[in-house]
Amino acid sequence: MKVRIQGKNGHKTVELNRRKAIRERCLNCVGWSARDVKECEMTDCHLFEFRSGQGKQDSKLRARAVRKFCLWCTCGRANEVSKCTSPDCPLFAFRKSTIDRSIKIDSI
Repeated sequence: MKVRIQGKNGHKTVELNRRKAIRERCLNCVGWSARDVKECEMTDCHLFEFRSGQGKQDSKLRARAVRKFCLWCTCGRANEVSKCTSPDCPLFAFRKSTIDRSIKIDSI
């Protein structure tokens, strides 16, 4: 799915799946430094286990991690996750149980 997200040098259009979205979110978190993502020490982050985007990764666990991260981002308010107003976040389209395809590059 092509989406428009916040990148290092402003907005960019990328093809995302959950694995790539987590990687982009982690890069955003550390200021777009791949080295800092690799050396991340935030082991209590729901995305920590999936930050590299490599290795054996369970897709159901990855989807659950995204939902938990979004719940954390909204301070535990589950009803706010579906009302999220941050379409620039790489996780935006994956914040619900199913993929929200309403925000595509074609509609922006």
